[in-house]
Amino acid sequence: MKARLTFRGRLLIGHILPVLLLVPLVGLALIYLLETRLILPTLANEMIDQGILVERLTRDQPGLWTSPAGAQALLDSVDFRRPSRIGLLTPGHVLLATSRPDDRSLVGETIAHLPDTGGLTTPWWGITPGDQAGEQILDVVLPVREADGRLVGLVRIYRRITDIEQNFASLRLLVLAVLLFGLLVSGSTAVLLSESVSRPLKTITQAIAAAPLEGHAPPLPEVGDDQFSALARAYNRLQARREDLEDTRRQMLANVVHEIGRPLGSLRTALHALQAGAVQDRPLRTDLMKGMAERIDRMGRLLEDMALTYRGLEPQEIHVQAVALAEWLEPLLPLWAESARQKALDWEAQLPEEMPVLRTDPDRLAQVIGNLVNNAIKFTPRGGQVRFGVALSAEGVDLWVSDTGIGIPAEDQRHLFVPFYRSVQPSWKAPGLGLGLSIARSITASLGGSLSVHSLPGQGSTFTV
Repeated sequence: MKARLTFRGRLLIGHILPVLLLVPLVGLALIYLLETRLILPTLANEMIDQGILVERLTRDQPGLWTSPAGAQALLDSVDFRRPSRIGLLTPGHVLLATSRPDDRSLVGETIAHLPDTGGLTTPWWGITPGDQAGEQILDVVLPVREADGRLVGLVRIYRRITDIEQNFASLRLLVLAVLLFGLLVSGSTAVLLSESVSRPLKTITQAIAAAPLEGHAPPLPEVGDDQFSALARAYNRLQARREDLEDTRRQMLANVVHEIGRPLGSLRTALHALQAGAVQDRPLRTDLMKGMAERIDRMGRLLEDMALTYRGLEPQEIHVQAVALAEWLEPLLPLWAESARQKALDWEAQLPEEMPVLRTDPDRLAQVIGNLVNNAIKFTPRGGQVRFGVALSAEGVDLWVSDTGIGIPAEDQRHLFVPFYRSVQPSWKAPGLGLGLSIARSITASLGGSLSVHSLPGQGSTFTV
């Protein structure tokens, strides 16, 4: 089974591998540039300076260019810095004399690979092949001319590259040491960076793996403003959301049990009465049957509301038709006004003089607005005010319900349309399942509209369709 690299391992490899690949290339390029653009030109300039001194000495002895013995005597009389080798040559590259005894066997021979001296006016230097296979020589050639400009000879200063290798070796060791130090620093930095990345990531991973499926999860510290802090904040928000959903689920279960338990209790009582002989009492039997039918209808509506909580209306459930708002509101406004007066609330309807005709489902729209009106009445204390209005705009028609009730805190408004969410605690202070607003928004969206809220605690709320 193949071992898999950890995230930290991949991070280290991703940081160090390019450095390992680049270091040899950079080292070779650096050594090449230093050798060819620094050391060799510097040595060539030193050798040119030596050649200029020799060229000046030869001006006092013009006859030596025709006398190999005189040329050799001149070189023997001067002590030159080694390992440079000096040779005096004729314009045809024939060696007249040399400063090194081991090269005197070449006297009288033509030295190959030197530049054409016909147009040579300044010192020349370059790398030429030696006598032995693979040997290279750093050559410097200076022309010697008489006063009339006639070329009479050549001064050759040369060094074998093998004699310079010691300088090259020291330079290569220095470059290698610098590159290895850089590699060590880069590797240490990579280890520290990978640790700084993998440690918080490992902490978050362990927290996610150990997070409970239920109950409270300890939050992660949100320190700094980097990606890991953002990840920790996202994790904490998810855990807070999970806990909110758990609370909502528990509250939902309690509310469903409460809402279904009451009609079931009434049905059980009526059934026991019928079994005990009430079936023989026709008026009582009729009343019991009506009560049982009402309780069954109530549970049916409850189940329908629960179904609408997590889905919109199906197309076959929407019956769109032309609805004149004035005619549609005519039977509804008195019912809403009466409900408000029964709780000692002031009711007001603000309607424009002319109202348009909408294409919508009148029953579903009445369900939405009725829900909002009932909520406004439910959460407004006695002596308060509930208002309903219609506003026309270029974008469409707004139907709004406003109250002077308890209002909704900002932190509760973002959960307001979540199914089974109850902003009033304890929930028994406001009967119901907490489905009304989520159903109202679902129906409104199915009808092609939107539902929004504006509310301040203690100042009331305004819901707009």
